[in-house]
Amino acid sequence: SSRAWLFFWARVGCATMEVAEAAQPLTNVAPCRLRSFPVPFNSHGSGGVDGQGSVEWAQSMGQLTLTHRLEGALPERKTWSNEEVQVKMSSNSLEVTLNGTIFKPLTGDLAGDIFRFKSWWVVEDETLIIRLFKRTLNSWKHAFAGPNSGMFRRNAFPWTKVMEKRGTNHNGAGHGMGYAEAAPKEENLEEVSPGRPAVEPGELRPDGSVEDSSAGGVFALQSERHICAAHDLCLGITAQQDDFTVTIEVHFELQRFEELRARYPLEALMAADVWPNAVCIFFQGDRMNPIVWAELDGKVEAMSSTFRISSSDPMRRRQAKGDMYSPCLSVRLMKIREPGSWTRIFKEVWQHKLMVKELGPFGPQRFDGLNGARTFLRAGYNLDDPDFWGNVDHYAAMTMKQSGYTSAPKKLTVT
Repeated sequence: SSRAWLFFWARVGCATMEVAEAAQPLTNVAPCRLRSFPVPFNSHGSGGVDGQGSVEWAQSMGQLTLTHRLEGALPERKTWSNEEVQVKMSSNSLEVTLNGTIFKPLTGDLAGDIFRFKSWWVVEDETLIIRLFKRTLNSWKHAFAGPNSGMFRRNAFPWTKVMEKRGTNHNGAGHGMGYAEAAPKEENLEEVSPGRPAVEPGELRPDGSVEDSSAGGVFALQSERHICAAHDLCLGITAQQDDFTVTIEVHFELQRFEELRARYPLEALMAADVWPNAVCIFFQGDRMNPIVWAELDGKVEAMSSTFRISSSDPMRRRQAKGDMYSPCLSVRLMKIREPGSWTRIFKEVWQHKLMVKELGPFGPQRFDGLNGARTFLRAGYNLDDPDFWGNVDHYAAMTMKQSGYTSAPKKLTVT
């Protein structure tokens, strides 16, 4: 629920506690959690390799989930579990073995490339679940390539050694600039151990409950899933509204964005939580330090919110190469029209510090974000980060303000 974020607002260190507390969401309802980019069509289907087998699949732009109800009796009336299943993956193929026998409907070339290191599988309630993370954000017509599915894997011919080295997606954004060299090499089939990934604090467990927040609050240790922070990647934040919607865009530096998505799935990184009166956009693994958090000036239909990867022409001027596209994460909120609301977009807005624009005479000069936004200090236990010591000073000042510093010392009692 929204109360999961109160620990964050209790420690915004660059402004007063009173201002931070004023920005708390005013509702106890659970947020709409945006974690995947929806496909415009063909979101689910049935059939494995060549359309055969009792295989169901569903997809977003960045993930594909395969499910198969395990059937047939096992020796000694055992129930199906992870021990009777073996799954091997490569960047473009899948091999499933059930009780020592290759399961053909789930063995073959996939319709596109995947990140094996982030993909996983598990057997639950005698159902095999396989979650694959796509290397490119797109919609697959079928889960597998093959003659009966109407799909074949077609790679553009590398006419030069440079084209061969830099990959076959010649029409992709940023192709030929060496970004693909950062991608993990996973060409050979390798066995993948069963199990779901650990649930991050504040995220939903498989049973629908919410994982507890990390101990330590503002001084909590950095998540093992931390990949990047806003000041590594973001060069701008903008917001606009019309009569029906509010659109917030987080703009990324092109080279770092392309290198990042070549080596890591975007749907395992981008995230946004939307309440009826508030929105929070953050990187998974850095939830304690949102890119932007805002209380809205009106109400929105939280469950109708969407987000996607897009581009922004005006932000090209902030890119090193203005003739290239400028990538961004676009979050769209649907308004509820009420009298007196939406005279502005935000009542209160906070943002993370953005990328360094240039080194000035008084230190690094960073890119501007939202007009009127306050910048908070980063949370986390990092003794080398000046923000850590800013949080220490703020914590000490607030503790003295609450408990006082003129009280007489207390007698130590030993029991």
